[in-house]
Formats: sequence, structure tokens, C-alpha cells
Amino acid sequence: MNKNNANDENFIKFLNFLRENTNKEAVVNKLLHNKEDLNQRAFKILLSTVISARTKDETTAKVSKKIFDRIKTPEDLINIDITELEEIVHPAGFYKTKSKNLKKLGTQLKEDYNNKVPNTVEELVKLAGVGRKTANLVVSLAFDNYAICVDTHVHRICNRWNYVSTDFPEETEQELRKKLPKKYWKSINNSLVVYGQDVCSPTPKCNLCYEEIKSICPHYSKLNTLKDSLNQLSFKKVSKTKIPKAKGTYVLKINLKSPKKIKIGKKGKEIKFRKGDYYYIGSAMGNSLNLYNRVNRHLSNSEDKNNHWHIDYLLEYGNVKEVYIVESPEECNFAKKMLKNQNMEFIEGFGCSDCNCKSHLFYIRD
Repeated sequence: MNKNNANDENFIKFLNFLRENTNKEAVVNKLLHNKEDLNQRAFKILLSTVISARTKDETTAKVSKKIFDRIKTPEDLINIDITELEEIVHPAGFYKTKSKNLKKLGTQLKEDYNNKVPNTVEELVKLAGVGRKTANLVVSLAFDNYAICVDTHVHRICNRWNYVSTDFPEETEQELRKKLPKKYWKSINNSLVVYGQDVCSPTPKCNLCYEEIKSICPHYSKLNTLKDSLNQLSFKKVSKTKIPKAKGTYVLKINLKSPKKIKIGKKGKEIKFRKGDYYYIGSAMGNSLNLYNRVNRHLSNSEDKNNHWHIDYLLEYGNVKEVYIVESPEECNFAKKMLKNQNMEFIEGFGCSDCNCKSHLFYIRD
């Protein structure tokens, strides 16, 4: 079995485990338990999902309750004063924009859809404040039709598991439509939203995760390989302002906030770098090019230096978050340890023109 097939099978095992072992529901999912007619339930799910964008679950729950007490129909949205609506929505992020969109949405539902919530993604995205995430959630929850709602949690976790390789949630949705078995389409959002909030957050809380999940998780495997490689070679994390004037080896943790195509080297070879954390291993074994001089050159403003090494080009866009050092020549030893993990991603040939390593730059999705 090749690596991709193994990762795909493990991802499905992961989804099955979450379905069997977690009972918690996201805020919008709880609306399914309301005993109302289909259109009324769809209307509530639509409003709640619009409110939920960039808003914590507990805030979404509170605001949704208030708006449901005041707004029963699209006509109510049309008639409510914008100031009153803003006061209700206010705890949620971007409340002014959301309030304007809700007012417009009410008018659209009345004039274009006879006060009915449309039941397709294509029609729903025509409504103010409704993107594909919201549209898919309404189709899936309100109308019990097949749709895949991809928010930031679903996007992040699917990429961490190497099930997809995408830069944006819209791309993740399209990839999941191609390969995810349909029986998971309706449930994946709730499963991964709850898991993403509680455990697999932007800074993952692996210590809270199930052992059954950790044993097959490629992201956890990569983080462990990084940790073991640093510890086994006696690397120490140091402050950027306290780099010693000694010979040695260093590892830079570089964060790239958004995907970027970067031309590397004099020949300008273009490499696509994905959003996330990169770990660069470098050597500083000279008297003048010691750890202090080498690392501080990397930390300096890119405008103050001429690009010479591969890493200089990445540092024009990335931000050094952490520095690790050891006062011994461990550059290739670190690379070899990282590459023992078959799930480890790397940039082929980066920073290793004078050795036989495959790469000196490793990637872990943030």
C-alpha cells in the first residue's frame, strides 16, 4: 500500500472514531432538534450560520437565541430598525456588516423566493452574506441533502491529515467532493468543528487527543519527529537576542501566513510554498560565519542584505518564530532524522547543494 492510500484509509478511520466517540454538537447543529416546519428551521439555520462567521460558538448561541426571539420571518428582518438589529447582533464579530446583510437577505427571501429559504447551494449563495460554507451547511442540516460544509476547522484538519493538499477552504470543498465517501458529507463538519475547537486547534492540543487518533495521525507523527530530532541531537531553543558567538548548527522555525510562489536562486526557479511552518537546518561552523553572525543575518531585514542562500528568498516573506542551536556539526544528521518519517514533507533540494541530503527545509502544516 502506498503512502497516500494509507493516509486516506487512516483519515476515514479517524472520522469513524469521532462519530462513535464524540457526542458534542456544534451550535448550529443543535437547531435540528427544534420541532418546527422545514422552512422555519431552514430560516433559523440560515440566520444562525450567517451570525457564526468569525464568532465563537458561545457568542453565536447567545446572539441566535436573541434574534430568534425577535425575528420569526423574512418580513421581520425587513421591518426591524437597523439600529435595533445591530444591538442584537452586536456581540458577534463584524456585527454592522452582518446586520446589513441580514436586512438585505430578508428582502431577497421575500421578493425572490416567496419567503422560502432556497434549498440549493447555487441559489443560497445569491443571498447577502451567504458564502459556500453557509450554503452547504443549510443544504445539509436544514434540507438533509448531500453537501460538504468546509469551514476553517475542516480545512485545517483535512490538510493536517494529508487527505487534501489545498490552500483555501473552497479548494478543500471541491477536493472532498471528489474523494470523500458520501456517507461522511453531512457529518464531517460537525465532527471536525467540535474536534477542531476542543483538540486540533490552530495550536494543536495533542495532549488532549485520543491515543487511538494519535497512533495514526500524520500531523502528530511529524511533530514528534521534529521534537525527537531536536532532543536527540541536543538542540536548545534560544532567544533571538541571545545567539552565542560559537560554531554550531541552527534550526529556524519560519511561519508563512499565506501561500506564495517564490523564485529561488540566480536562475529564478519558482517554488510554491504553502501556508504553515517551515524548519530550516543550517550550519555555522566558520570563525566569522558563526552562529551569532549567521542567524542574525537571517533575522535582519531582507532589504538590508543581498540574497545569497536559498533561505534568504523564503525569509523575504516568512517570519522567524523560533531558533534552536547546538554547538556541534549536526546539519545532515538532523535532515536524515527528519526524513526517516515517510509523512514528512520537504522542499526537494533546498539548501543542500553541498551534501547528499534530499532537503534542509521541512514543512509542517500549522
